[in-house]
Amino acid sequence: MKIHMDLDSFFISAERIKNPSLRDIPAAVGGRGDPFIFDKEQKSKIDIVQKNSGAFVPNIFYNSDSTFKEYFIEGEKIRGIIITASYEARKYGIKTGMSIREALSIYPKLIVVPPNHLYYHSLSHKLKEFLQTRIPLVEQFSIDEFFGDLKGWIKEDEVKEFLIYLKKEIKEKFSLPISIGVARSKWTAKLATSFAKPNGIKVIKDDEIEDFIKDIPIEDFPGIGRGYAKRLHRVKIKKLGDIKEAKELFYNWKKPGITLYKRVLGIDNEPILISHPKKSIGISRTIDPIEDREEIKRRIVIMSRYLAFSVMKLNLNPRYFSFKIVYDFKGRSKAHELLNRPFSEKLLKDTMLRLFLKADIYRYSKVIRLSMVCGKFYEKKIFDIFTYKDDEKAKRLSFQTSKARKKYGVDTLKWGVEFI
Repeated sequence: MKIHMDLDSFFISAERIKNPSLRDIPAAVGGRGDPFIFDKEQKSKIDIVQKNSGAFVPNIFYNSDSTFKEYFIEGEKIRGIIITASYEARKYGIKTGMSIREALSIYPKLIVVPPNHLYYHSLSHKLKEFLQTRIPLVEQFSIDEFFGDLKGWIKEDEVKEFLIYLKKEIKEKFSLPISIGVARSKWTAKLATSFAKPNGIKVIKDDEIEDFIKDIPIEDFPGIGRGYAKRLHRVKIKKLGDIKEAKELFYNWKKPGITLYKRVLGIDNEPILISHPKKSIGISRTIDPIEDREEIKRRIVIMSRYLAFSVMKLNLNPRYFSFKIVYDFKGRSKAHELLNRPFSEKLLKDTMLRLFLKADIYRYSKVIRLSMVCGKFYEKKIFDIFTYKDDEKAKRLSFQTSKARKKYGVDTLKWGVEFI
């Protein structure tokens, strides 16, 4: 049997370990998109963590003991959104993604604390190391989710007893509540976890799958996003139980459709993956609407510095570079390039600035989001001979600056344009 483990309200549960006064009351952890990395006066150490994130997005963290006022209040405005809400807060309608201003209007006594992501990642990493001593195969799916395979380790009729004891150990050792789903398929197990919350266990046996999924809305299944949901609604498929009779439709969608069909029915037999091959690394930031193109370029340089540091840290050499813009009127535009050149921070910076000029098709509109991605990492390194000498020089410089940043923080060395 495979299991899916999901820490309940992880960030606020972690905060409750440090601050017991947050227990059993409506509380939440809030966050902001970019309160610090674009600040010209930033002198604090900011770090990047790449552990514990199922997707390969570098997490940029500013650690402080900021108060609510210092972190969330800017001028007369309350900035930020709810990242995680306690179950006590959810009873009042407080949800992830809701603005803090709206959350406080719903429940004025709500306690909202700034995030401490390095602490969360450290706690998650320690939990994973513990799980590896109890379960033969453990896959970290996200910072607060894990898959495990108990086949050949725990007898099926002893699984629930084993998990009850495992939950008890996690609570005693880490003070964290965790919900667990169990099934033959890892994706059915993940779906089952949502019915185990909070702090429970849900076991789905093979002969129970069809009855279990029959009335569940298709949007609730992991892997069915808006695109698939729209397609399925067009053909009157609204419940997971409707999918079994639509095999031909899903198989017409080729590999992605076939994979999804098998996952929904619990017949995918996909293994637990101890590690994931890295396909791309990206960074994005939502910002207050900006029309000034020079300020946008300055921010692109800063984001390039962070992304380059992450790529260098993993010793990767991408050849695919992509840049995406979202405008305040919800318009979107993107551009990409393929390059056969040794990677360096300068190469990334110059490429992203060039792609921004290509992608910026509404040049008099305000920008609210910037995203950049590196991918298609080289297995065999065949580079452009005309730029190779200069590229290698830039790469060596990036390597040296990366060493300094690992020791003293990503903001230790900056480009001059960042101060303008």
